[in-house]
Amino acid sequence: MKAAELIDALAAAAKEWVRLSTALRAIDTVDRVALDALDSDMRDVLRMTSTRARASAYQKKLHPLVDGFVDRVVLPLIRHEGSPTQVAGRQILGAFTAPITADEVGYIEEAARCVGVRCYRASIIMLWAAAVAHLHQAVQVAGFTAFNAAAAAAAGKKGSPYNRIQKGLSISSLPELQRLREFDLIVTGMELWGYDLQTFEELERLLGIRNGAAHPGMMQPSTLDVQQFAAKVNAAVFARVLL
Repeated sequence: MKAAELIDALAAAAKEWVRLSTALRAIDTVDRVALDALDSDMRDVLRMTSTRARASAYQKKLHPLVDGFVDRVVLPLIRHEGSPTQVAGRQILGAFTAPITADEVGYIEEAARCVGVRCYRASIIMLWAAAVAHLHQAVQVAGFTAFNAAAAAAAGKKGSPYNRIQKGLSISSLPELQRLREFDLIVTGMELWGYDLQTFEELERLLGIRNGAAHPGMMQPSTLDVQQFAAKVNAAVFARVLL
């Protein structure tokens, strides 16, 4: 490799390290002091690539990285990836066996990352966001005319939960749909998608858990609670309301 090509490679590696270092700081098992030292050396390497630095200067800065990188970064990262929270995060992703869209994947992946840092309430909120995004997409596939007809049919029925739905619903755009009460959405779903009262009741319970997670209170969900929530969202929403 020519000297110019080697310098370009060093510059690219230094830039990539600075980018990755930010994410590594969120991992408890990686030593922050070691990261500070490595960051300083790699920033120096990056600055040196724009000067006529000697090879010995590069060697001096890169030696600590080569000498301690495995012990100070790689092994702690391996321990982190094998930790129960990281395993649970991957299990959250694996709970969704029904087809999901790219937008919905984004919410689910964020939920998995929240589990990885023990933010369980945030994970529940993001999983419900994925469910609502799926229902909104399904409404658009069916059409707003069909949705409004289903809402009118639901509102015309007697007894609970129909007597709690907003009367006179008329939706003509996605922004209007996004402002709709989620309770009204899942009640209308019985008419629009044909799921039964038991499925509605499951969805209402999931909505209640989501609301509990989003408001101050004594709710303290565990990893298992989030995993069960993900499995129920998959079964009640993604597996039943197909696009």
